[in-house]
Amino acid sequence: MQIVDIDFCVPEDFKPLTAIESACFDIPWEERLIKRDLNEPGGSVYLKAAVKGIIAGYGVLGRAEDASHLMNLAVLPEYRRRGIALQLMAAFGEISLEWECWRMCLEVRSSNEAARNFYSSIGFVYSSRMKGYYADGEDALILTARIPFRL
Repeated sequence: MQIVDIDFCVPEDFKPLTAIESACFDIPWEERLIKRDLNEPGGSVYLKAAVKGIIAGYGVLGRAEDASHLMNLAVLPEYRRRGIALQLMAAFGEISLEWECWRMCLEVRSSNEAARNFYSSIGFVYSSRMKGYYADGEDALILTARIPFRL
Protein backbone atom coordinates (compact mmCIF):
# COMPACT_ATOMS: atom_id res chain seq x y z
CA MET A 1 0.00 0.00 0.00
CA GLN A 2 1.24 3.46 -0.92
CA ILE A 3 0.94 5.70 2.15
CA VAL A 4 -0.42 9.09 1.15
CA ASP A 5 -1.05 12.43 2.78
CA ILE A 6 -4.80 13.10 2.96
CA ASP A 7 -5.82 16.74 3.31
CA PHE A 8 -8.62 19.13 2.44
CA CYS A 9 -8.39 20.69 -1.01
CA VAL A 10 -7.70 24.42 -1.39
CA PRO A 11 -8.28 26.73 -4.38
CA GLU A 12 -4.65 26.24 -5.48
CA ASP A 13 -5.46 22.57 -6.13
CA PHE A 14 -7.77 23.48 -9.02
CA LYS A 15 -5.34 22.60 -11.86
CA PRO A 16 -4.25 19.21 -10.45
CA LEU A 17 -7.88 18.26 -9.77
CA THR A 18 -9.02 19.15 -13.28
CA ALA A 19 -6.03 17.22 -14.69
CA ILE A 20 -7.12 14.17 -12.67
CA GLU A 21 -10.68 14.57 -13.96
CA SER A 22 -9.46 14.66 -17.57
CA ALA A 23 -7.20 11.65 -17.06
CA CYS A 24 -9.87 9.56 -15.34
CA PHE A 25 -13.18 10.34 -17.01
CA ASP A 26 -14.41 10.54 -20.60
CA ILE A 27 -16.88 13.18 -19.41
CA PRO A 28 -15.10 15.08 -16.61
CA TRP A 29 -16.81 17.37 -14.12
CA GLU A 30 -17.15 20.91 -15.40
CA GLU A 31 -14.15 23.01 -14.39
CA ARG A 32 -16.36 25.91 -13.34
CA LEU A 33 -18.09 23.69 -10.77
CA ILE A 34 -14.81 22.53 -9.25
CA LYS A 35 -13.50 26.09 -9.15
CA ARG A 36 -16.70 27.31 -7.49
CA ASP A 37 -16.62 24.56 -4.87
CA LEU A 38 -12.96 25.21 -4.04
CA ASN A 39 -13.47 28.96 -3.77
CA GLU A 40 -16.76 28.83 -1.86
CA PRO A 41 -16.32 26.11 0.75
CA GLY A 42 -19.22 25.03 2.88
CA GLY A 43 -21.12 22.58 0.71
CA SER A 44 -19.15 19.56 -0.40
CA VAL A 45 -15.95 18.31 1.19
CA TYR A 46 -13.02 17.88 -1.20
CA LEU A 47 -10.12 15.71 -0.05
CA LYS A 48 -6.85 15.13 -1.86
CA ALA A 49 -4.37 12.28 -1.62
CA ALA A 50 -0.77 13.33 -2.24
CA VAL A 51 2.25 11.13 -2.89
CA LYS A 52 5.51 13.00 -2.24
CA GLY A 53 3.72 16.30 -2.88
CA ILE A 54 1.94 15.17 -6.07
CA ILE A 55 -1.85 15.02 -5.94
CA ALA A 56 -2.52 11.47 -7.11
CA GLY A 57 -6.22 11.34 -6.32
CA TYR A 58 -9.14 13.16 -4.84
CA GLY A 59 -12.72 12.74 -3.81
CA VAL A 60 -15.83 14.75 -3.05
CA LEU A 61 -18.31 14.03 -0.27
CA GLY A 62 -21.67 15.64 0.37
CA ARG A 63 -24.45 15.12 2.85
CA ALA A 64 -28.00 14.08 2.07
CA GLU A 65 -30.15 14.10 5.21
CA ASP A 66 -29.04 11.13 7.32
CA ALA A 67 -26.52 9.74 4.80
CA SER A 68 -23.29 10.94 3.31
CA HIS A 69 -23.05 10.96 -0.49
CA LEU A 70 -19.83 10.16 -2.33
CA MET A 71 -20.06 12.40 -5.35
CA ASN A 72 -16.68 11.72 -6.95
CA LEU A 73 -13.58 9.59 -6.42
CA ALA A 74 -10.67 9.59 -8.85
CA VAL A 75 -7.08 8.35 -8.79
CA LEU A 76 -4.60 8.97 -11.60
CA PRO A 77 -4.12 5.78 -13.66
CA GLU A 78 -0.42 5.52 -12.81
CA TYR A 79 -1.22 5.53 -9.06
CA ARG A 80 -4.06 3.00 -9.08
CA ARG A 81 -4.00 -0.29 -7.16
CA ARG A 82 -1.83 1.22 -4.41
CA GLY A 83 -4.56 1.73 -1.80
CA ILE A 84 -5.05 5.44 -2.47
CA ALA A 85 -8.80 5.21 -3.07
CA LEU A 86 -9.10 3.07 0.06
CA GLN A 87 -7.37 5.74 2.15
CA LEU A 88 -9.63 8.45 0.74
CA MET A 89 -12.68 6.31 1.56
CA ALA A 90 -11.41 5.77 5.12
CA ALA A 91 -11.15 9.54 5.55
CA PHE A 92 -14.63 10.05 4.11
CA GLY A 93 -15.92 7.40 6.48
CA GLU A 94 -14.49 9.37 9.42
CA ILE A 95 -16.08 12.59 8.17
CA SER A 96 -19.40 10.77 7.77
CA LEU A 97 -19.25 9.57 11.36
CA GLU A 98 -18.53 13.12 12.53
CA TRP A 99 -21.70 14.14 10.67
CA GLU A 100 -23.52 11.29 12.45
CA CYS A 101 -24.17 9.61 9.12
CA TRP A 102 -24.15 5.83 9.46
CA ARG A 103 -24.48 5.05 5.76
CA MET A 104 -23.07 6.33 2.50
CA CYS A 105 -24.52 6.24 -0.99
CA LEU A 106 -22.97 6.78 -4.40
CA GLU A 107 -23.65 6.48 -8.11
CA VAL A 108 -21.37 4.44 -10.36
CA ARG A 109 -21.52 3.79 -14.08
CA SER A 110 -23.08 0.42 -14.77
CA SER A 111 -20.14 -0.37 -17.10
CA ASN A 112 -17.42 0.52 -14.55
CA GLU A 113 -16.66 -2.95 -13.27
CA ALA A 114 -13.39 -1.96 -11.57
CA ALA A 115 -15.13 0.72 -9.49
CA ARG A 116 -18.06 -1.56 -8.70
CA ASN A 117 -15.66 -4.26 -7.48
CA PHE A 118 -13.74 -1.76 -5.34
CA TYR A 119 -16.89 -0.44 -3.68
CA SER A 120 -18.21 -3.97 -3.15
CA SER A 121 -14.95 -4.92 -1.41
CA ILE A 122 -15.55 -2.32 1.31
CA GLY A 123 -19.20 -3.13 1.86
CA PHE A 124 -21.24 -1.29 -0.75
CA VAL A 125 -24.26 -3.14 -2.11
CA TYR A 126 -26.62 -2.52 -5.00
CA SER A 127 -29.63 -0.40 -4.09
CA SER A 128 -31.21 0.67 -7.39
CA ARG A 129 -30.59 1.77 -10.98
CA MET A 130 -31.06 5.23 -12.47
CA LYS A 131 -31.74 4.93 -16.20
CA GLY A 132 -29.87 7.42 -18.40
CA TYR A 133 -28.23 9.16 -15.42
CA TYR A 134 -25.02 10.16 -17.20
CA ALA A 135 -24.77 12.74 -19.98
CA ASP A 136 -24.02 10.01 -22.54
CA GLY A 137 -27.18 8.11 -21.54
CA GLU A 138 -25.50 5.36 -19.52
CA ASP A 139 -27.30 4.08 -16.44
CA ALA A 140 -25.99 4.61 -12.93
CA LEU A 141 -26.11 1.99 -10.23
CA ILE A 142 -26.92 3.35 -6.79
CA LEU A 143 -24.79 1.65 -4.13
CA THR A 144 -25.05 2.02 -0.35
CA ALA A 145 -22.90 0.95 2.57
CA ARG A 146 -23.00 1.06 6.33
CA ILE A 147 -20.32 3.08 8.05
CA PRO A 148 -17.76 2.16 9.28
CA PHE A 149 -16.64 0.40 6.12
CA ARG A 150 -14.99 -3.01 5.90
CA LEU A 151 -11.47 -1.72 5.30
